[in-house]
Amino acid sequence: MEVVVIGGGLAGLVFSLEALKTGHRIVLLEKEDTPGGLLKTESENGYVFDTGGSHIIFSREPYKLNYLLNIVGRKNLLRHRRDTRIYYKGRFIKYPFENGIYMLPPRERYEILKSVIETYANRVKGLLDEPKNFEEWIYYVFGNAIAEKYLVPYNKKIWKRDLKEISLEWVKGRVPLPPINDVLKSAVGIPTEGYRHQLNFYYPLEGGIYTLVENLLNRLSSNKNFRLITGVNVEQIYKQGDIVFVNTGDREFKGDVVVSTAPLPQTLNYIDKRYARKLDNFDYNSLLVIGIGTRFKALPYHWIYFPQNSIVFHRLAILSNYSPKMAPKNGTTFLAEISIPPGEQINTDKLERRVIEDILSLGIIKESDVVQTKSWFWKYAYIVYRQRYSETTKLAKRYLLEHCVITLGRFGSWTYINMDETAYRARMTARNLKSTFRLYRREKGLEG
Repeated sequence: MEVVVIGGGLAGLVFSLEALKTGHRIVLLEKEDTPGGLLKTESENGYVFDTGGSHIIFSREPYKLNYLLNIVGRKNLLRHRRDTRIYYKGRFIKYPFENGIYMLPPRERYEILKSVIETYANRVKGLLDEPKNFEEWIYYVFGNAIAEKYLVPYNKKIWKRDLKEISLEWVKGRVPLPPINDVLKSAVGIPTEGYRHQLNFYYPLEGGIYTLVENLLNRLSSNKNFRLITGVNVEQIYKQGDIVFVNTGDREFKGDVVVSTAPLPQTLNYIDKRYARKLDNFDYNSLLVIGIGTRFKALPYHWIYFPQNSIVFHRLAILSNYSPKMAPKNGTTFLAEISIPPGEQINTDKLERRVIEDILSLGIIKESDVVQTKSWFWKYAYIVYRQRYSETTKLAKRYLLEHCVITLGRFGSWTYINMDETAYRARMTARNLKSTFRLYRREKGLEG
């Protein structure tokens, strides 16, 4: 089959690689000059920044993990045991919060433990109403104390929404659930670990997270059935008979099928803007990533969450703790992340300055230590699961399939998934492409 792929991020590249193995011919269209999507890395004066935010390699499933590790190359990998913190009342509390309550004063530990136990008992007895939205779910699972001290403030900060407007469909696998035994142990000072499938993670020794993209491109470039065209903007997708056309203004590409990793509402717009407007339930947050390079080592942690509104960023990653190659000797590479709701006007220079001031307020660096700052804005970063999420996405994907367009990736499928699942779904789609469309054509009466 002739396949036109829109978007050269992880999903588009993995799909292309796997589809080539099954005999398909691929043309990949990428709007930027450099493929990679959010998985890009830049070096400034020896400080190396992952420009799309902090990314690590991990998975619950060994076969999904091994696929990504093999792309990076085993000799260029570092394995870490996660050391992640939450900044709370001037302390760096162990993450997840319920596993770090032993670090709090006794009275606060008692308050949290009492709340967790009461909530657990009431839930088991069936005395609590089933939650209907994300905010209700937080109270239902964690109790009032953890909800109000950390989870509600943090999630309001990152989502920039009323949490009652967010559905529960994204929660499974994304928000770690607290085993009651872990909370009891933590309250009395026995170390425990939460979110265990992310407890150990991998990261490239050299090259930053772009190493994944670079190695995929190296494998693809040697295949005569693969073409990469960068710097092109898709304007229209339309179907004539059995052929699908992708128009980029001055050029046109055709195939048996289009695989789009562009944001789902954007792909709908390529086909029918009026239909896209009818499905108005797509919501997202943008991301401003601010990289800061400093002299001297600062903090031993991998990343830190900040629930308080007095600090502008919700997460601060220390990339030089992912790999020593991410900063000059004895230097530190920070990555601050600020979520931005759609349409909000931002002043990047002011936010860069605010980030530096907030890091200074933590007492971990001095003003004179700052050597390098740079920022990157990403329109699409976080999928926001509004109520009626499933209904909207199913309608959109069914409509696109009728036009021989398949969607992939976090933004293409409009699903909050990590790199391991993104790559896995791209692989499975490539392997099953022929059978999927044979079944579709048979259902439509296009073949016997």
